[in-house]
Amino acid sequence: MLTDRREPGVYVDIEDLSYSAPTSAVGRSVFCVGVCDRGPHNRIVTLTSEQDFLETFGKPNFHRTSMSHYCMDKAMQYTNQGLYIRVSPEDALIANCIVSANTTPSTTIGVASEFTFTNASNLITNIDATVYNDFDIGDWIYSTDDTISESRQIIAKDSNTYTLDSEYTGTSGSTAANKYIPYEITSTSIAYDEKVEEAPVNSIYEFYAVGTGKYYNNFIVKGVRNVSLEKQFVDQNGNAKYKYLFMDIAIYEVKKDGTERKVEGPWTVSLTKTTPDGQKIRSLTSGNLYYIEDVINKRSKLIQIATGQKLQDLYIGSDTDTELARAQVMLLLSLGNPVASNLVVPTVIGAQLQNGYDGTADTSNLLPLYDSADHLYMDDKLFGMVKLAYIGSLTSYDGTIEQIKEVTYPWFTPDYIITGGWNNDIQDGGRQLADYRQDCFHLGDTGDNYSYDDDLDARLNSVPWNNFTSMLYTQFRKVRDPYTGEMMNITPVYHAIASHLMVDGNYFLSEPVAGIEKGAISEPIELEYKANHTERGDLGDAELNCTIVEPEGKYFLTQFTTWKRLSILKRAHAAKFVCFVRKMIPPLVKDLLERKGTDYWVNQAQLRIDKFLKPYGTGGPVEVLKTLRSYSITVNFDEDASELNVYLILKPIGVIERINVYIAVE
Repeated sequence: MLTDRREPGVYVDIEDLSYSAPTSAVGRSVFCVGVCDRGPHNRIVTLTSEQDFLETFGKPNFHRTSMSHYCMDKAMQYTNQGLYIRVSPEDALIANCIVSANTTPSTTIGVASEFTFTNASNLITNIDATVYNDFDIGDWIYSTDDTISESRQIIAKDSNTYTLDSEYTGTSGSTAANKYIPYEITSTSIAYDEKVEEAPVNSIYEFYAVGTGKYYNNFIVKGVRNVSLEKQFVDQNGNAKYKYLFMDIAIYEVKKDGTERKVEGPWTVSLTKTTPDGQKIRSLTSGNLYYIEDVINKRSKLIQIATGQKLQDLYIGSDTDTELARAQVMLLLSLGNPVASNLVVPTVIGAQLQNGYDGTADTSNLLPLYDSADHLYMDDKLFGMVKLAYIGSLTSYDGTIEQIKEVTYPWFTPDYIITGGWNNDIQDGGRQLADYRQDCFHLGDTGDNYSYDDDLDARLNSVPWNNFTSMLYTQFRKVRDPYTGEMMNITPVYHAIASHLMVDGNYFLSEPVAGIEKGAISEPIELEYKANHTERGDLGDAELNCTIVEPEGKYFLTQFTTWKRLSILKRAHAAKFVCFVRKMIPPLVKDLLERKGTDYWVNQAQLRIDKFLKPYGTGGPVEVLKTLRSYSITVNFDEDASELNVYLILKPIGVIERINVYIAVE
């Protein structure tokens, strides 16, 4: 403390030794990797709802998305915590467009005496017929005797006369004319791993898609002038000081029939971050910035924006020059003629994204990701990237994928990893991640097999896993696709993840996901094969979870993990709880790090863990939470190694897997 304690008095220090346990898991998180035509690519995206997933990555479509896209969509119907990676090929490109300064903004047209300019008149007259059509409505024109600050826009043409948007203030006389094209919409090629942090030097804005792909080539950025906000900055006479500073910007999609629909916005934006005299442009009510870069980058799920050095054209220079520059940029982005002005928009309006490319999926770079029928094509090259994404080894766009393996100080904490529908090599990536972390649970399948013999063979050769953190499901099934209306074949993980999340939410994660009521599949399905009594027993002996169809319903019969040992961890209800404890213990005791190894802090570890586990014992107050028959905690401090060792022994409650009824009749 800063107080000098030499003065007589009573001094009190407060040290917080209390402890309030964090809440247990609320909601469950699902991690999945997929391929689709839109959304941020090669990075982990956090999702908060099914609507968020569909808006960001699009609806599932078995022609255009991987099967895992359906599984993730099904999962997001039961949770508000999703982690999704959209994998994009290495040669894919990001759609973009650039509002850039023209390197040759002025072109001289005609010779002396072919255009007659008159000061204080909005007409250019006596135009020679040979040059009359070299200018169109919307073009900017000024006399070769003057500078570009005298530019005026042509808003009408009639016979040998041009009508200007305002009176000409330059030199009167008959001269040649300059066509002024200061800004233009261009595009460039942005590689899938290239981050756009600054727009090109010669540009004002660069709009670019949040992900790779030709899907984004259909989007246009445009809006209308906002005159009312200009009145936020007025001179002493009440006139707007900075004309053409504000717009209401929106994003439009060009549909296949050529019509347009608004998909995002409108958002009120300022074309510059500050006024020409240096004032930050904020909302007077909320204090939020109006700057176009801040607004779009925060609110749009489709595009982002970076600014270039030529942005200074809009607020550095004479008042006339900057107003003219803002007007010309606004016209490029305008939906229609700017209100409260005589200006007219050019023939092509809006900044349309270009050069987006889905890339190729094959190693020879010959076959596009989407063929001529717009159907998805994948091969070993893309499959390899998907597996790398699952194990956290794919080089990500923003560094997030590499963090999925971090357990000690985790940024991402998935509860489920779903790989259903992928080949066995990719699914093994999900198994590896769950086995490495041991705080989450992996759901996979044995492949699209047509008999139980094939499933047993797959278990022996394709998915010979031996982990308590994974489960394998059998029997692909035909279902009605809720998005296309067509019948499709889907992985059993599609229904398994729904059942797990439903049970976790309605009961508790240690409740077995099997049985008629708890694991019921309510929609019509047609299994690839139906196993008989003997076959179901063989599948269970191989730790495979099959689906049974009987008059009372369709449901998962068993809840085995792939653990081959004779252990309670062969049962998913126990294994999931162990993963849960593995996840929850570190936050309970992490703040004990760097504390002195006194009895108090050593005992804190035992007290906290005991308090955490007590509700899950048989003596707990809530029946559905009862998971442990017994548990014990031993804590000791190794003085030489400076390590606090905590030993937990957990004995989970078993489940009723068989009911024998003996009837004696006397």
